Amino acid sequence: MKTLLIMRHAKSDWSTAGADFDRPLNKRGRQALPLVARLLGGMEEPPPLILSSPANRARQTAEGLAAALGGCALAFDPRLYLASTGTLGAVLAEQDDRHDPLLVIGHNPGLEEWVGLLGGGACRLPTAGVVALEVEAEHWPEVRAGRGRLRWFFIPRLGEGMGR
Repeated sequence: MKTLLIMRHAKSDWSTAGADFDRPLNKRGRQALPLVARLLGGMEEPPPLILSSPANRARQTAEGLAAALGGCALAFDPRLYLASTGTLGAVLAEQDDRHDPLLVIGHNPGLEEWVGLLGGGACRLPTAGVVALEVEAEHWPEVRAGRGRLRWFFIPRLGEGMGR
């Protein structure tokens, strides 16, 4: 079994001028990172690798989590920017099996569709939301549609409501 963590980037700042790719995180997005980092850091095995889209908002999310987790490697793959389910699966298939659990940070609608494809059900993935799927596979290239099972789903607003 593999554990795949799928996270949508934290909330971005729409008030800044410029291209979509360059949008930074806003205050709320930055505030969500410690909550997510606490959750990931409390896992029996925190992710040894964060694989992220290089878009500014995703990059800032990944870098913030890596800094909070310490000892977590970072990799940025341009194919993850607004990726389709097919591209997400192809990138996943290239990953080293030692990176388990693996955290992938990207964008909607691709991530929501990917969670639905792997887990067999619809999922609304808000900004900074994280889904943990247990996948029936020994190696990342073996991950296929319908072979995932939801282990947990976290939304930072829920963590805020629980008193952090």
